[in-house]
Amino acid sequence: MEYRFPYDDFDPIELPDRQLSGVYSIGEAGGSRRSPGDLITEALANPIGSPRLKDRVRPGMKVLIVVDDNTRSTRTELMLPAVISELSAAGVSAGDIHVLVALGTHRPMSRLEMEQKYTPGIVASHRFILPNWQNAGDFEHVESSGDFPVHIHRELLQADFVIGVGQTVPHLIAGFGGGCKIINPGCADAETIGRMHWLCSTAEDGRLFAVRDNPVRRVIDEVGLKAGLKFIINEVPGKNDALAGVFAGDPILAHRAACDFARSACTVAVSELADIVVADPYPSDLDFWQSLKGLNAACSALRPGGTVIFAAPCTEGVCPSHPEIADIGFRHPGGHIENLVATGQLCPIPAAAIWLGARMLERSHVILVTKGVSAAEATAMGLEYASDPAAALALALRRHGAGARINVLHKAAKMICSVRGTEKEC
Repeated sequence: MEYRFPYDDFDPIELPDRQLSGVYSIGEAGGSRRSPGDLITEALANPIGSPRLKDRVRPGMKVLIVVDDNTRSTRTELMLPAVISELSAAGVSAGDIHVLVALGTHRPMSRLEMEQKYTPGIVASHRFILPNWQNAGDFEHVESSGDFPVHIHRELLQADFVIGVGQTVPHLIAGFGGGCKIINPGCADAETIGRMHWLCSTAEDGRLFAVRDNPVRRVIDEVGLKAGLKFIINEVPGKNDALAGVFAGDPILAHRAACDFARSACTVAVSELADIVVADPYPSDLDFWQSLKGLNAACSALRPGGTVIFAAPCTEGVCPSHPEIADIGFRHPGGHIENLVATGQLCPIPAAAIWLGARMLERSHVILVTKGVSAAEATAMGLEYASDPAAALALALRRHGAGARINVLHKAAKMICSVRGTEKEC
């Protein structure tokens, strides 16, 4: 069969039918047949564990709405206008509604990117704040029961009411995105973000990805609430970027409901673990750091020692914010990475990505197909490089033989893979 990637600049690939186990994507989920507007309106009208938003604010309040950036596919252009409309109905003026972009360590967004993400009208009529994680003076200390200091952007602590607008999908470190994660580490300083990410190294095997109450999430929730987050609205994506569900209300209770729904909506049941997995990281594909989300799904649908053919645009390279990822790569065992962090030779932020990527490559051989990362960079990171998908397939078939079984994961970044007929994740 001819398989087409979700990118115009990748050639289709011809896959041998007799070796193809299946082509998988996130399917339709409950509520996905209803319009996005109806889902958002209903969520705001019936919040979970909270009074309605318009009943919690009043004229004169300084309201801060925290949104994610263009590394996320959140349908902010639909949810943000609805939230602002709800605030306006309560008498909160546009001048008292500010928007903070939870950049974390990502680069600032351009004006055009902001207009595409948040609508031109809202960008023109509201004050937007783009935090810089390296400006220590913009952050203030928040008490935490954790064993490291936590610093959150001061705009949060100066607001009367804080709202988070985000997306709940499986996440490599936090278990699931969304909820308080938009605050912590989304609006934190360099040290906090690093320590938060590096908590992943303390978790037991199988207790991070798609596990809502993991050790990292517990600190995320605690700090998010102490920083003032009072209300969230999170969407869960369905097939072809449609909204499968929308959840609003208390930052913890609404997020738990969103995670339960996301576990169902994002789970893909493969018929078997394959020798070869063809996958892409859409829409988490701006750089290779973001693309690890799709690679995680691909590795989980693969037999130990199998090969992933990973087609990823990576238009901004490996990771502009953290060049250490390209410099160190994923060839080192976890203990080596832990030592680099402990001795101060490696920042914990890229260390977390390197640590997670190294664990993926312990059980997988990866052939990277991309124009955004050079062959030399791919090799240095411990990956094999191929110029196009067909060349990658030829390499994989040469490695595994003519009888190799093949899984295809279409838009893999948000997937939780399980083996059909079992309740256990891959």
